[in-house]
Amino acid sequence: MSIRRLFIGLTGSVAILVAGAGTASASTLADYLPPEVLALVPSASADAVAPLLPPVPLPPAPAAPLPAPPAPAPAPAPAPAPAPAPAPAVYYKNCTEARNAGVTPLYRDEAGYAPHLDRDNDGIACEN
Repeated sequence: MSIRRLFIGLTGSVAILVAGAGTASASTLADYLPPEVLALVPSASADAVAPLLPPVPLPPAPAAPLPAPPAPAPAPAPAPAPAPAPAPAVYYKNCTEARNAGVTPLYRDEAGYAPHLDRDNDGIACEN
């Protein structure tokens, strides 16, 4: 099968070469232009199409350079850091001390509350 395909391919290529050799001819643009247009084009001109084209616009002139921007103002001094939160004025070593002081239960935003007094971390210390 491959020999047959090779033979058909070669004979087809040869037929195209033989048929194409006699029919090919050189043609120029003048062969396709009407005579009235052909009369407008000078013969042997290096740029024969230029009279038919619109003029090419010139690029715009470069703009004057912009003045340099003024120097940036110095950065303002950074604001001082906020003072650290004051230590709680009241401290209880354990819930017994808080109960003896009569301030139980202690809530998270109250003075005297500390995480070591809140065993279940629900925001309420010494609740029992």
